[in-house]
Amino acid sequence: MSIDARMPVWDRRLCFAEPVRAAPDATFAAIRRVDFFRSPLIGIPNRARVGFDRTFRRAGTTPEPPRRFGFDQLLTDDGGFHLVEEDPGREIVLGFVGRWWERGYGRVEWDPARFPDLDLRGVGVGGWSFTVLPYATDSVLVTEIRVRCTDDEARRQFARYWTLVGRFVSAMGRPVLRLVRAEAEASGAPAPKPATVGREPRR
Repeated sequence: MSIDARMPVWDRRLCFAEPVRAAPDATFAAIRRVDFFRSPLIGIPNRARVGFDRTFRRAGTTPEPPRRFGFDQLLTDDGGFHLVEEDPGREIVLGFVGRWWERGYGRVEWDPARFPDLDLRGVGVGGWSFTVLPYATDSVLVTEIRVRCTDDEARRQFARYWTLVGRFVSAMGRPVLRLVRAEAEASGAPAPKPATVGREPRR
């Protein structure tokens, strides 16, 4: 997978998989259409974070909480991600670089072409991938998060941050996949079941 080539070394890694009753191309297309805020587990804490930022920053410096948050919003300035690589129909890899333990996630400017071999010190380099694997006439959707810290100080800061938020990030993994699965399966007729080989089972 592309994330293996792009980010072979990491300090933290999460990986989740979900079977999807839809063809691989339908599953891949659904990744870009889904609204992540349709899941309360994702929407509520993220809207709360925006509200917190609005409360503790000067008025007018933080945008209104978005009503929708999908793939395109991840790639905006507020989303903070860059598209690192895309293998159409198979895999998308996003990157994020910053100091997550600081207010506003300590975002920094970086060149996606140099991901993840950045010479920035004191930051975390994050990779987030969606991979669609064919399975008979259906598909399996895999999402993976990897984080690499660029020095020992960043590693210490990130470890403290992860102690607080790691369980919540982990809890969001499967809901994200289920949203994509529902979108893919609702986008058209389900993929046909493979023919049964041998005798019909007894009823």
